[in-house]
Amino acid sequence: MTRITMRYLAIMLAFFWALAGFGATATLAQTETKPPEEPKKAEEAPADKVEFALSMDVLSQYVFRGIAFSRDSAVFQPSFTVSYKGLAVNIWGNFDTNERNPFGVTSPNRNNPKWNETDFTLSYSREVLKNLTLTVGTIYYALDSNNSPQDSWEIFAGVGYKFPWFDVGFTAYREVSHFPGTYLEWYISRSFDLPFGGCTLDLYSGWTAEFSNDKAFFPTRDGGYYRGFNAGQLRAALNIPVNKTIKISPKIIYWYAMGGDSTYVLKNLSWDGKHNHILGGVSIAASF
Repeated sequence: MTRITMRYLAIMLAFFWALAGFGATATLAQTETKPPEEPKKAEEAPADKVEFALSMDVLSQYVFRGIAFSRDSAVFQPSFTVSYKGLAVNIWGNFDTNERNPFGVTSPNRNNPKWNETDFTLSYSREVLKNLTLTVGTIYYALDSNNSPQDSWEIFAGVGYKFPWFDVGFTAYREVSHFPGTYLEWYISRSFDLPFGGCTLDLYSGWTAEFSNDKAFFPTRDGGYYRGFNAGQLRAALNIPVNKTIKISPKIIYWYAMGGDSTYVLKNLSWDGKHNHILGGVSIAASF
């Protein structure tokens, strides 16, 4: 691991441990001033039901795993999820208001609005121990033929644990079709209740690694396989409830290369030719 990567990790861990300490103080203060609530009776527990979630992200750029798949245009990313007892089906899409892919297979720098990706995800999550949740699933990426001659298909498995003041998790993804490789992702996150309007502030920090078995898909300087730390992500979102069903969330996201081959690879694969990206936008979400 490079020195710059260690520095990022140290800064982020220190940041979130500081948040955790702040959260512990706040939690203790609430415990001292508010009497514990009586447990709900069994008959008052909500029955299992099918849940639906709709959302629309409007962002200044589309960045996936540190690689920019848009430039100089806004993107719209709708999402629809149906879930029941841990089983979830999701459909997600990306609409580029002015697609300018310099690596386009048939139409480089198309300069037209284009719906260029639709993802289908099937997953199952279960809390196997208190606060410990396991998730397995699969994702099919239906990609526009100008941006990729083949679609992509992954299987994944992950684990998440809820500590008293923050959450941590790890997920491994394995490509099983045209772009063989394994992608690893770690994260730490924290949500704060704000003292106005029922708002919350979500903070997230993640780190990723790529172990590719395709030299052409992740070209390195020396022509070898790309294997190592890939990209880091910092994200903040302010959740503003409109009512019990709808919320609006302005957000800001920063992706950065983690040194070594990642700087070269992310820069050469990104449509804007950059290895670091800062983007922002807003999400409108409804659940029922």
